[in-house]
Amino acid sequence: MHLFAPVDLAGPADLAGFTIACFNNQKLQMNIFSERNFAKITFFYAVILVTVLTLSTGALFIVNKFDTLKRDIVDLEQRFITEQKEQVKTDVLTLEAHIASRHAANERLLEQRLKGRVEEALMTAKNVHSTMIERLGEKAVAEVIREAIRPIRFNDKQGYFFIFNLKGDVILYPANTSLEGTNFFTNNVDGGPEVISNLIKVALDGGRGFYRYNWPKPGDGTGNRSAKLSYVTLFKPLGWVIGTGEYIDNLDSLNQKTIIRELQDSLRGDVTDYFFFYELHNINGGQNFATMLINNNRPDLVGKKISDDYVDAVGNQFRKEFLQGIRENDEAFVIYWYKKPDGAGTGRKLSYFKLYKDWNWVIAKGVYFDRLDTIIAAKKEELSIKVKKDILSLGLIFLAGVAISLIAAFYFSSALQKILDQYRRTQEEHLAKLETLNSALEKQSNTDSLTQIPNRSFFNQNLQRAIAEAKRYNTPLHLIIFDIDRFKTINDSFGHLAGDSVLKELASLVAGNIRQSDIFARWGGEEFTILAPNIDREQAVLFLEKLRVLIEKHQFSFNRKITCSFGCSMHTPAEASEDLMRRADEALYQAKNSGRNRCVLR
Repeated sequence: MHLFAPVDLAGPADLAGFTIACFNNQKLQMNIFSERNFAKITFFYAVILVTVLTLSTGALFIVNKFDTLKRDIVDLEQRFITEQKEQVKTDVLTLEAHIASRHAANERLLEQRLKGRVEEALMTAKNVHSTMIERLGEKAVAEVIREAIRPIRFNDKQGYFFIFNLKGDVILYPANTSLEGTNFFTNNVDGGPEVISNLIKVALDGGRGFYRYNWPKPGDGTGNRSAKLSYVTLFKPLGWVIGTGEYIDNLDSLNQKTIIRELQDSLRGDVTDYFFFYELHNINGGQNFATMLINNNRPDLVGKKISDDYVDAVGNQFRKEFLQGIRENDEAFVIYWYKKPDGAGTGRKLSYFKLYKDWNWVIAKGVYFDRLDTIIAAKKEELSIKVKKDILSLGLIFLAGVAISLIAAFYFSSALQKILDQYRRTQEEHLAKLETLNSALEKQSNTDSLTQIPNRSFFNQNLQRAIAEAKRYNTPLHLIIFDIDRFKTINDSFGHLAGDSVLKELASLVAGNIRQSDIFARWGGEEFTILAPNIDREQAVLFLEKLRVLIEKHQFSFNRKITCSFGCSMHTPAEASEDLMRRADEALYQAKNSGRNRCVLR
């Protein structure tokens, strides 16, 4: 960490020049006096004069040094405080900007997830409709689509899909199934007519889109409405609006938990000049005015509510002081005494507190004065040594001064170099932490949270690359889509936790029995995909059958036999990725319609 700005000190070259000039001056004087050897008495008085001047100069030098030391100590402390204020403020504002950036990025990611889920539901509806409409008719197909979408849950089972038609008739509403069959314009749901009208308008205007509104929370009997963000799309064949949504406070809560977890990981072990965070409940203070979110120096306070009447070692109520600054300027600098990170009692500390208004957080960072005290003590000791040497031998004052100056220059240059090195190391550590955090976030964005295998987004990115490579090198590429047979029965009979367990075990089983060159991902719900490059049709058949039998014979933890149906398509040179996916999906439906637990290649 950078402690001091460069000060205007004479460098070694300047001191060496000064020393040479002194010696040349003395040599010139000696030559002059040697030329006047006829006037011994003059030389005697000259020696006396030089001695008196030397003694008086030395005495003035010592007195001046003491006065200078006092001024330097005051100036040093003020400069230290000023520079540290700038440094900790810069660090806090940088971290605040990072949090704001992650806040915005997480909101965009959550919006993309809402959109992705609805688009997946729309794809399900389209596939069911296109494959079954001629055989079952519109009414039966509508029922199949509704019941296929109904059990899908996300966000700890709080998220669900809703469906209504352009007249406001409720087709699907898992949050309150008693409303199904009613009409949002007449069923007395608070705010329903206006919201449904606007959602229909969004779906009709662009075919899909986001909409923010207020809506009652499921199970909330207060009658209050909470802010909500929904994404809807129009399913034209049935005139349906399909959508899902998330309450804004839930999004903020998830955002905060994610960022706190990231910060805890990135700031772990940093307890010298460390960051600490409060969640502010009452800006006016009080017994439980805030909750400690992160503090590596005081892990015993993390997660606990704190009071503003806490006093430091000298009786200062520094929490009241920083709260006053937060109320007036959204920021505050406070000097106080606090527990040292190394456990060696308490120390004087400068901290900067900044209010992050979006979440009512207080972000702070502090620096202890130990380094300043050490520097001041070193300067006092240095001066004491110099004074003793001057008193013992004024005749050697200039030589001693030169030596001490050289030593002091070396000391200060070394100290400054150490400070710069430490500053660079700190910056490198911060960059490494940011790179690690970015790497973890990138991995998180490409990984399915349940099964810990690549997600649909990662698969889509690699699908285009794999197709390009297959075209470039004229090599075969097979796309496999498979899902668990009668997975809904598992969820209905054993619960969603059992279903999640099956998904995780299945993902682990398949991941351990494919090649490193294969790309295995969760497509959504109980569906999985595999990209298998460089295998011909015969090898693809053997590969599919191997996986099918492996799953069929595997003993899952909930002690029930599981089977999967497989659809596979081989890429043709002129084929787009959408056509390749469609053929694999059609093959999967053929496998399903042929009795399940089988493999179909198209």
